[in-house]
Amino acid sequence: MNIKKPLRWLAILAGGTFLLLLILVAVALYHSRIELNPNGVHQRLYVPIGKGIAKVAMPAGTGDGSSLPGFLDGPIVRQDAGGGWSASWFCEDRVHQQQVSGPQLTIDCGGKRTAYPLEAAASSAAGAVLPMSAKVAVLSDIEGNLDFLDGALAKLGVTGNNGAWAYGAGHLVIVGDAVDRGRDVFAVLWRLYSLAQQAQRAGGGLHMVLGNHEQYILRGNTSRAHADHLYALAQLGGPVQAFDSDTVIGAWLRAQPVILQMGSVLFTHGGISKATADSGLTVAQLNDAMRQYWRGARAADPALGAVLGRSGLTQYRGYFDQEAGLATEAEVQQALARFGATTVVVGHTLVDKVTMLYGGRVIAVDVNTNEAADEALVFEDGKPRVVTVVDRGLPAQQDGRMRDFRFADASDWRALGRTIGRSYELARLPHPY
Repeated sequence: MNIKKPLRWLAILAGGTFLLLLILVAVALYHSRIELNPNGVHQRLYVPIGKGIAKVAMPAGTGDGSSLPGFLDGPIVRQDAGGGWSASWFCEDRVHQQQVSGPQLTIDCGGKRTAYPLEAAASSAAGAVLPMSAKVAVLSDIEGNLDFLDGALAKLGVTGNNGAWAYGAGHLVIVGDAVDRGRDVFAVLWRLYSLAQQAQRAGGGLHMVLGNHEQYILRGNTSRAHADHLYALAQLGGPVQAFDSDTVIGAWLRAQPVILQMGSVLFTHGGISKATADSGLTVAQLNDAMRQYWRGARAADPALGAVLGRSGLTQYRGYFDQEAGLATEAEVQQALARFGATTVVVGHTLVDKVTMLYGGRVIAVDVNTNEAADEALVFEDGKPRVVTVVDRGLPAQQDGRMRDFRFADASDWRALGRTIGRSYELARLPHPY
C-alpha cells in the first residue's frame, strides 16, 4: 500500500488548519482593544472570541510612550569592583544612572530630593529569637503603600517629624507583604532598609519578616505588581535583575527572617500549621531553610514545605479558612508549645479589625482594606494592645481608557510579543515555590 498519498493529504490538512487558525487570530487581533491606565501603561488586551471577550493581562510593562509625573522607582544599587556603587532609577519618563563613591545616594525627581544610605543594613534572620522588648509595634501587608507606612509609623511614634527613627530601643515588626499591588514598592523597601540601620544604632530593631509576596518578587513573579511599577522595571532591565542577589535591596531581603520569636510571641506571615510544627524544625532551622533556598537549595527539601508549602509559614490560612483545614484549639496550642510560645501574630489573611483568635493565641493584623478599622498592634511590656493609626487610603478601582489594537503599528506587535514572552515566563514559575 502506498502510504505517501494519505500522509501528503494529512500534511495539507494540518497546514490548512494552521493557516485557518492564523487567520482567525489575525481577525481577532484586528478587532481587539488595549486598556491603558491613566499614565498610558498597558493593562489588558481585550480579544473578541465568539460572543465573548477574553481579557488578557499585559504584564511586560509596555505602554504608549508613558510619562508618570512625580514617580520615582528604584534605585537599583549594586556595588562595583572598585568598592563604589552603581545606581540606576526611573524618574517620570526615563532611566538615570550614577556612580557613587560615598555612603549615600541622593536623587532629585519630580521636585523632591531623596537620600538613600548605602551602608549594610541589619538582618535579624541569624538572631531571630530575641527577648520581648518593652516596646514593639507591628504592621503587615503594606503592599507598596508608602503614604500609609509613613503615616502609621509617625502615629505609632516609631518615627519623628523628620521621618527618622524615634522609637529608641523599641522594635518594629513588619509581618510580611511590604511589596506588590501598590506602585511604591522600592520606596517602601528603601524606607524600611534605612530605618533598620537607624534602629540598630539606637539599640532597637526593625524586623522585616518575609511574606509570600516578598518571595514572589525575588523569584521574578510580578503577576500582582502595579502597572506603573512594571513599566518602570521594564525600562530598568526587568524585574529579575531589579531584585537580584547582587543588589542592595535584593540581598537585604534575602537575609531577612521568615519567622521571628520575641519572648513567647511568634511573628510569621501566614501562620504555623500542624504540619510545620510537626516538622520539628526550630525558628533558626526554618530561617536557615529560607536562606538556603535563596542560595539554590532544591525545592524538594522537606524543610521548604514547612516554609513555602501551602501549609507553610507564608501561605497558611488554617486559622481562618475551612477549605484550608481549619485548625482546632488543641492544634494551635500544641503548635505554639513546640516553639515554647503562647501567641502567634499573623498577616496574610484579611480581617476587618485587629482580631484575637483561639483565646488570644492567634492575633490577626492584616487590615489592608479601606473598609477595615484603622488599627495596628503594639506590645507594651509583653502585653498586646490595639491602637488607632491612619487610614490605608487605598485608591479606588479605576477603569482604564480603551483604544484599538493598531494592527499596522509595529509597536503594538512588539508589545504583544513582550506580553506573550513575559506570560510564558510567569507560567513557568513554580507555585508556591
